[in-house]
Amino acid sequence: MNNTQTQNQNVAPMQNVSPAAPQTNNTQPTVNPTLAEPSKGPQAEGFNLIPAMSQEEKAKIKTKNTLNIGSILSIIALASVAIGIVSFNILSKAQLNSKKASLSKIEKTTVSKMDKIISNNAIVDRAVLYLQVKKDSFSHKKIIEFFTEIASKTEGITFRSMDISEDLTFEISGTGPSLERIARLWYLFGVHENIKSINLQSVSKSDTGVTFSFEGELNITNFINE
Repeated sequence: MNNTQTQNQNVAPMQNVSPAAPQTNNTQPTVNPTLAEPSKGPQAEGFNLIPAMSQEEKAKIKTKNTLNIGSILSIIALASVAIGIVSFNILSKAQLNSKKASLSKIEKTTVSKMDKIISNNAIVDRAVLYLQVKKDSFSHKKIIEFFTEIASKTEGITFRSMDISEDLTFEISGTGPSLERIARLWYLFGVHENIKSINLQSVSKSDTGVTFSFEGELNITNFINE
């Protein structure tokens, strides 16, 4: 009995095994992707090799962009100023050329008028000079006729020379029959209105007669050329 129990203990109890159900293949067939249709399969997740920028680097880039914009604006301002200067120079040159043309025209007119004025002044100067010369000029013929007339009033007086200067001073010399006739001639010269002054420069008597010389100054009033 004990052996029987031992065998019963050594034998494992029987388990009910249900029949295996038929296995179905749940794996879907693999579909190769085409060019028109992207692959829908799982993709490997990548990672960024460029490190993210810090706030300081972002601030530097922002400052650099601001400086670039400022530089562009400065260049635009300088270009505008340069264009303004060039335009101003062009307008100034145009105005200057116009004023030069006007000035040249005025200068030509002025030169022409000045030439006329100079010509007129030359004519006036000549006229004034002519009148002055005429006023201060005298007739030698009238002076000689005057001396001859005075000598004819004294018998025997003969003039040998007559020197008359431009300032109407004169010197005459001649001969006479006697000292009395020379004295009379001197008197006639002295009282005549055409004589300003008269002096007996020399007188000498010889067997043939008396020689004399007078010097004096004439009054131009009665000897002016007309």
